[in-house]
Order: sequence, then structure tokens, then C-alpha cells
Amino acid sequence: MKRIAFTAYAKIIAWILGILGFASSCEIPGLVEYGTPSADYVVKGKVTDKVTQQPLKNMAVIHKSYTSPYGNDTVRTNAEGSYELKFTSFPYRSEDMIVYASDLDGATNGLYKSDTLRIKASELKQTAKKRGSWNFGTFEKTGADFTLNKSSEKE
Repeated sequence: MKRIAFTAYAKIIAWILGILGFASSCEIPGLVEYGTPSADYVVKGKVTDKVTQQPLKNMAVIHKSYTSPYGNDTVRTNAEGSYELKFTSFPYRSEDMIVYASDLDGATNGLYKSDTLRIKASELKQTAKKRGSWNFGTFEKTGADFTLNKSSEKE
């Protein structure tokens, strides 16, 4: 009798462990994603002289990046003083985006003092929807204009 009970218990335990082992081996793993949240940004504006209101060409407009391993993104203004700065960065939520205009060519175009513009996340308009799990879409700021003062010496 003992032997029959022991055999029955052994079969029941073997059956339970077999079912549990089979169930755990058939689990479908979740999707593994590696990446960093990002968003694309476009900042458009114009750089002008504060006194004459004339457009300033060849001024550097720089996006100050805190997260990019490659440093800051820089563009130059055209003959009409306009610029379009495009970059990809960590999504701005509560912190301000910092963009500044600087005269890097020295006396060639006249000496001008640098100016900084803080763009709040609430001022950005979403122009393209979210793409995938990591890209939050494209955001744009138009009218990010700078008026620079003349300087007597290079900063």
C-alpha cells in the first residue's frame, strides 16, 4: 500500500513539475527596445541690427546642447539675415531651449554683441506626429528673431 501511494505521489509531482516546466519554457518574451527618447526641432528667425534694422548676414546661430555628445548645432544667416536651425535632441518638456546669435567673423561684418534667446517648451508647435516608440515628432518655433547691438571690441 505504501509503495502504491508513493508511486502515485511521484507521478502526480512529476506531472505537476512537467506542466510548470513546459509552461515556463513557452513564454513569449516581450519586445526589447534599446534607444533614447528624441525629437526633431526646427527654429526659424532673422538676425538684424538693433539701430538700423538691417539684416545681418553670416551671423552664427547656435543651439546650446546639454545632451548631444557631438556638441552644439550651428548655422549661419543668409544675405537676408534669415536662418533655419534643424537639430535632433532629447525632448524638451519643462526646461528651456537655449539659442544664441554670435558674430564669429569679427570686423568683417561689423562687430556685434552676442544675444541669447530662451524658448519655452510651450512655445514650440508640433508639426509632425510621433514616429515609433522613441521619436516624439517634429517641433517648430518661428519668429525666433535676434536684434544685435554693435560692439566696440570682440567679446
